[in-house]
Amino acid sequence: NRILGTKSRGVYEAPGMELLAKALQCVYQAVLDRRSTALFHHLSRHVADQIYDGRYFDPSTRTAINAIWDLAVKATGTVKLGLYKGHAHFLALTNCPHSIYFEEDSSMEASSGLNPVSSQGYLEVSSVEAKALAKAGQIST
Repeated sequence: NRILGTKSRGVYEAPGMELLAKALQCVYQAVLDRRSTALFHHLSRHVADQIYDGRYFDPSTRTAINAIWDLAVKATGTVKLGLYKGHAHFLALTNCPHSIYFEEDSSMEASSGLNPVSSQGYLEVSSVEAKALAKAGQIST
């Protein structure tokens, strides 16, 4: 299903690139929120498809690449990976100044700013859209 119907040989085994990709995924997981991560994956897939079809200089490819760079600009850190029987697994992330994970906020008990009442308010605000969709008959309750 290639545009020109030709096939070229690629590199099918690249252990160094595999390790770099795993480490980079760990950094992205620390600095991107859920929506940014979904957008990043969507744009990456688009760029991969475009390059596969030989469309690197296509405007949509260039725009997607610029958006990816914009999302990735804060992704910096030091990742420690462990290797075992051909698999890489995460051990530690350090020197990641733009991480959105804060240990003090990761639990209701430890956080001074969050409590069960905060959760209730958040859930009430979050339910406004669902209630409007139900009122309009677009979803069932």
